[in-house]
Amino acid sequence: MAKLFPHFPFQGDETPVSWAARMSSLHGSSSLRSFLADQGVSPSDLLHGRQAVIERLCDIGGQDPAPVWRNTASSKGRESFRLRGEIVPASMLSREETRFCPLCLHEDDAGGTNPGSLRRDRLIWSLRVVTTCPVHHLPLIYRGREHRENMLHKLILHVPERGGELLALAADTSRREASPLQSYVLGRLDGHRGLNWLDGQTLEQAVKATQMLGLVMAFGTAVNLGSVDRDGWDLAGRAGWEWVAQGVRGLSAAFRELQASAFARGQGGQNYFTVFGQLHRWLLEPGDRSDHGPIKQVLRDYILQNMDVCIGRNLLGEPVERRSKYSVQSLALETGLHRQTLCKVLIERDLIAASDADKPYSILLVDAEKGREAAAALSHAVPFVKLPTLLNATRPIVTCLIDLGLLTPLHRSVGENTRDKCGFDAREIEQLMDRIHALAPEMTDLPPDWVNLTQCTKRASTPMRQLLQMILQSGIRKIGRARGESGFNALRFDIEEIRLRAS
Repeated sequence: MAKLFPHFPFQGDETPVSWAARMSSLHGSSSLRSFLADQGVSPSDLLHGRQAVIERLCDIGGQDPAPVWRNTASSKGRESFRLRGEIVPASMLSREETRFCPLCLHEDDAGGTNPGSLRRDRLIWSLRVVTTCPVHHLPLIYRGREHRENMLHKLILHVPERGGELLALAADTSRREASPLQSYVLGRLDGHRGLNWLDGQTLEQAVKATQMLGLVMAFGTAVNLGSVDRDGWDLAGRAGWEWVAQGVRGLSAAFRELQASAFARGQGGQNYFTVFGQLHRWLLEPGDRSDHGPIKQVLRDYILQNMDVCIGRNLLGEPVERRSKYSVQSLALETGLHRQTLCKVLIERDLIAASDADKPYSILLVDAEKGREAAAALSHAVPFVKLPTLLNATRPIVTCLIDLGLLTPLHRSVGENTRDKCGFDAREIEQLMDRIHALAPEMTDLPPDWVNLTQCTKRASTPMRQLLQMILQSGIRKIGRARGESGFNALRFDIEEIRLRAS
């Protein structure tokens, strides 16, 4: 096959369409379409990156196909392309507008007198995530195309400015550094890796997760997507990068910040539609791109660990099988307990900070397992006034048991007669009784000189608190109780042993 002369080498930063357009200008074709027709190349096949077309262009141009194929976005159907081993959806490619850096084109023009053959349409300009020229640090300029057919026009037709006009375009634009997200994408397309969490995703997932998280971090959770312009998406990518670059740890920190912001706004922080806004709505989107990547699972795990979500509820596409958290309100509703009393018990057990006591019950969270245990204790609560009867003990004995921490108030009321107002877990009382009975077995024939607790404290001059400690530390050997009797008043001791141990 006849080859074009002179040989016109492909540049490593341009697209195949750019190269074909420059060849058509060099060889005097009126349009790229007519040039392609002369070479027997289908324009549609070129735009779709068909391998046979790329090989034909390289054959007639005397060009090694490898660098051309490396810069080819090859259609894989279903609106997706393969570029340098990465699957890139059509939505990530800019195909309805021309994007350019005026200084790049000014440097191209300096190479000769025919800008049509000199100007290169850079591959990176076709990626939507690329908004800044990494060489000149200028925001790219956009020129809309009236029709998809204009993708086959030469760059000089879309950007007729030359010389000083290009410099003027650059002068009117504020310089800025390329966003970290843009640099990551370009580095990844060049084969660089290093951020494990992002590297494990498709390029689309990595970009979209960064932008959508950054969107709500930068503009708020109620942002209207239709109001976000190109600069807004660039800002979103920059804002999201701060968090996604840290992987799961960074995402969790971002979610905590969003939840804290909802608290500060008085929105509770428990409605994940409100807390995460557009980020949550995006992750609910169905359709062909329903696989949003690992950010969905990270957010789901965060919600389960930090928000009140009931069992059976659909959470980001999956039903909730077990609770991690309750709000005081939901725990009270489930157990039928009074919210205020339950809250006091949770505070007493350090499951809720005392400083949060005045907050709405709907936003106060507690660990599900520990919360259920506290609620069960409250459900079995008995008042102080019933303890002497249940323990078969005098009131001073009961008071000592409480002071020793052997009986724990479920909550402590403020004011006078506080013990009369607080409850005790009946199960704890039963455990204490079982412990006492194990230490003092029933005896058929108790020695007649053995005495009870009250008598022992008087005759051995031993404080009740000290005596109870000796008993519960298994420090007394001669101890028992009459058959059929239970509780502390049923205990009997050898007074001589008590005197000896107390001395």
